[in-house]
Amino acid sequence: MLDYSFVLDRLPDTGALHRAISEVFAVDPGGVHVGRLYEDGGGSPATVSCTYIDLDGGEFAWRVDVTTDDTVAGPMEAEVVAALCRRFGTRALLPLDEDSDQLRRLITASEDRVVTIDLDALDENRYVLAE
Repeated sequence: MLDYSFVLDRLPDTGALHRAISEVFAVDPGGVHVGRLYEDGGGSPATVSCTYIDLDGGEFAWRVDVTTDDTVAGPMEAEVVAALCRRFGTRALLPLDEDSDQLRRLITASEDRVVTIDLDALDENRYVLAE
């Protein structure tokens, strides 16, 4: 089972996101669920579930969670996020493996680098680049 969580600067069209998730994870579209967190009851059982929630502000205003069942063996989180960023022209922030709240991994269609986020904004659950 895979479990990914990241933030995006904007949410793609949900139909296009559904197709992209199906392709990135190489699963039948019927086995993919895309829906708003807490609002759609989770849908029917899915091989890959992609839920999202509006964080109400900040540069990266959408949290996206992707989970899979035990039949899916990859790809890695950064590969999934990079594929989505290339496809939709979005920017994403991923947590680093380090114990720093201030450092995040920024992935765009053309780059992948470590950035610093504003901790005061983060206290309000808003993701804003400090640089």
